[in-house]
Amino acid sequence: MALNILNKYIWLADTIYNAGSISLKEINSKWLKSNLSIGKPLTRRTFHNHKIAIEEIFDINIGCNPISNEYYIEDIEEFGKNELIKWLLNSFSISNIIQESKEIKYRIILDEVPSAQSFLADIIKAIRENNIVIMTYHPFWSSTPLEIEFYPYFVKLFNRRWYVYGRTETEDKVKVYALDRIKKLTGTNRKFVFPIDFAAVEFLNASIGIMKTDSEKPCKINIKAYAETTQYLLALPLHHSQQVVESTQDYTIFSYWLSPTDDFYQEILRKREYLEVVSPQGVREKLASIIHKLSEYYL
Repeated sequence: MALNILNKYIWLADTIYNAGSISLKEINSKWLKSNLSIGKPLTRRTFHNHKIAIEEIFDINIGCNPISNEYYIEDIEEFGKNELIKWLLNSFSISNIIQESKEIKYRIILDEVPSAQSFLADIIKAIRENNIVIMTYHPFWSSTPLEIEFYPYFVKLFNRRWYVYGRTETEDKVKVYALDRIKKLTGTNRKFVFPIDFAAVEFLNASIGIMKTDSEKPCKINIKAYAETTQYLLALPLHHSQQVVESTQDYTIFSYWLSPTDDFYQEILRKREYLEVVSPQGVREKLASIIHKLSEYYL
């Protein structure tokens, strides 16, 4: 599935969602004004094919009022709770606005996500169909690429990079791979069995970022935030388990339940002297060791 067709699905879902209720004629009017149309109308047959694909890929059900012949999103309240769909539609809406505002494109600056342009659409298709893929993967630590028979489970975007999680043919363990390290991806018609008891959200429930290790078990971590960092964390929590333990004029202590992986330490260090790990002592000492190593670079 090409990235362009995926964009068309998202455009259609976004258009119906924003309209609330809209006829096919009105959809076509908006479609012809978009860059995706290339000046060609959206036929009724193509519309219904897109509608079916949207339901299958994104679990967005598009209903039709038989009286007005207008289309709408069913179960709109549940739809609003789907963080992935909201992110996709929001991202596409912004992209569409930018495309239609070419006269000010140099005044809109976005972070590039290179991996989204390569294999994301193909991997999503393989995930949807539970198809095994063959990927040529070149990790940073290896001098030569690896040939991997891969069972893709789910994808995640973090710090401008897309990652895919899944099992390999030889290991019964869920591992993560960066899309921008994939050199070649070949789809197959061979199926794999996706575990019915596996949930992506639960798999990374106690993690910040992309990592999950057997050695770093989840634990309660207290972090003290100084100055305006408190307000930043209240507006954008470091982790979904975040809770306020103590608040004063000078600082706020937040509590978390998570695994202290490398991604965790990197997030803490990003806030420089404005965050302090209070407990547990082992996490505090490891962070101190990292900071000591950093200080040696500048002495």
